[in-house]
Amino acid sequence: MSKEGAKVILWEENQKDFLKKFYDLQFIPRLGEEVYLKKENWKVTRVEHDVEVNEINVYLQIIKKAKQDK
Repeated sequence: MSKEGAKVILWEENQKDFLKKFYDLQFIPRLGEEVYLKKENWKVTRVEHDVEVNEINVYLQIIKKAKQDK
């Protein structure tokens, strides 16, 4: 029995910009989980699984860093 991994695609939530694609991702990030990607922290806002084409779309929103007062 062969185990085929689903294609996981990461998208930026508001702009629908393609960020990254994985073909064999062991762990799918959960809603509300923080992900470090492209030197930024992102928060998972939505996860969709398209069964017909075996794709998992993960939508992320960038976490804005609070500016430090001097």
